[in-house]
Amino acid sequence: MKRLYIFLFALSMMTLSASAQMSWSKSIQTKVDDVFKSKPIPGIIVGVSINGRHSFFTAGFADKENRIPFTQTTQFEIGSITKTFTAYLLEAVLEKKKVLDTTSLTRFLPDSIAANKSISTIQFIQLLNHTSGLPRLPDNLSTKGNFFQPYANYRKEDLYYYLSKAKIKNTGKDNYSNLGLGLAGVLAENISGKPYEVLLKKYISKPFKLKNTGIYAAEKSNKAVGYFDKQIAPYWDMSVLVGAGGIKSDATDMLTYLDYIVEHTSKPLIASVLQKTVMIDNNTHIAKGWHINDKNNETHFFWHNGGTYGFSTFCAFNPKNKNCIIIAINSFSKNLIVDQLGFELMGTLLDQK
Repeated sequence: MKRLYIFLFALSMMTLSASAQMSWSKSIQTKVDDVFKSKPIPGIIVGVSINGRHSFFTAGFADKENRIPFTQTTQFEIGSITKTFTAYLLEAVLEKKKVLDTTSLTRFLPDSIAANKSISTIQFIQLLNHTSGLPRLPDNLSTKGNFFQPYANYRKEDLYYYLSKAKIKNTGKDNYSNLGLGLAGVLAENISGKPYEVLLKKYISKPFKLKNTGIYAAEKSNKAVGYFDKQIAPYWDMSVLVGAGGIKSDATDMLTYLDYIVEHTSKPLIASVLQKTVMIDNNTHIAKGWHINDKNNETHFFWHNGGTYGFSTFCAFNPKNKNCIIIAINSFSKNLIVDQLGFELMGTLLDQK
């Protein structure tokens, strides 16, 4: 009889769990449908991981002209979410080479840059938490690209020339910098002697078991089309600044990436990346690559967003309940939409213990 009671109790819990899942699944799909109906966007995908179980919600099209919907393996540009990958890669390389992230970075750059006193005091960690004082972008970038490929022709020698002449102010103060994380990727390459793509595979794609994540866009198959207004936007070639926003992935891989992090928060390298380093206000801190949303003076969830000329993205994870989310819209400058939806879901439906 006791076994029967245990069985019935377990069955009731499973029924309640299934009912709860149906309820929040319906709620998320409704929100996704509402976003699509109320906003001028081609398509949207939301991926959710709860206890490692993935669910996907879509509306509209990944390819509007051919009316192809998003799937869980549709490739898209993740934009500045790349910065979280770069922070992990650089910390992994520094750990292997036994270099502290509080070390001055000029040791691994040409002498012409080391001679620039504005640069010589910058530490690795300041690239990762946006306190290096470096501007959002180098001022010699504008002469190198074309409209749809602003980064493609910007080379390492251009970056080095800029750094050798730059006059940096406000080191130690928060100032979001694509340049800083792009430089972090270059330094990971310089220290390891390996290209960014090789480091990505070695330290993240292989151990995290990501199947479709890299810096190169698929030539065909299941790839979303990004739109700049009504024009098709080519996937960015970010060249030397790839570490700032050059990764392409899909919803399944992104949830797998977040799942790995939440399941290994005690791993020294991940714990280091996730530690608070800078306070922005009472509700926001910066870790290394990640932003932190606080609630009641405690970490609520980690997040980052991203934007290219073809995509707007958002991802987040709650380290306590291990719920994760990825959102992508295949259109330029829709970050207010993905951020609002992401914060809403992480603060309500995905805030369950």
